[in-house]
Amino acid sequence: MEAILKDINAVVGVTGCFVCDGKGQVSASALPELFDETILSAVGRTMSQTMAGLATARRRKVGDIDLVYGEGRLIAKNLGEGCLCILCVRNINVPLLNLTANVAAKKLSSLLKAGEAEKAVEVQPLVAKLRQIAQEVLGETGGVLFDSELAKAGAGEKVSPEELTNVLPAVEKAAAVFIGSTKARRMAELMRAVLENQKGG
Repeated sequence: MEAILKDINAVVGVTGCFVCDGKGQVSASALPELFDETILSAVGRTMSQTMAGLATARRRKVGDIDLVYGEGRLIAKNLGEGCLCILCVRNINVPLLNLTANVAAKKLSSLLKAGEAEKAVEVQPLVAKLRQIAQEVLGETGGVLFDSELAKAGAGEKVSPEELTNVLPAVEKAAAVFIGSTKARRMAELMRAVLENQKGG
């Protein structure tokens, strides 16, 4: 990814650029050191959410967002699974920039999709293990309950191990209604142990 970003940086007027996934996590960056990754993540997350919101409102895919400021410009390109953010001078030649940036965006979009698919393959067996624990304790109801709490948290099969950890208190609370707080706590502890082993591995 870095090599692709360097090609964009070679365009006259570009200060730097970076790529974020749909959650705002910086996947690659080619910016001067003074730019903090926390700020980049916030910008990337805002751009991704804005594109998703506009796509929902307009019922079609959003292309670029071009924000012009007093001293500079931020151009964000939709990559489907995230966005490419380009910082540049205010009066940059946009058609010239797009000659390079649009080709780069297609390549980056493919790389992001491949990365997301890889993560999903890694996480799916983990989700299945946790669902199985819930089913062993609660029968079929356990699987339904686990999937329901994942859905409430806005997660699915592609959920990260960190997000799974965050869902466990809700799973424990919901299970307590059926099996009591002690058994529900034990079930959640088994699930946490599986997640800890995954981190350790």
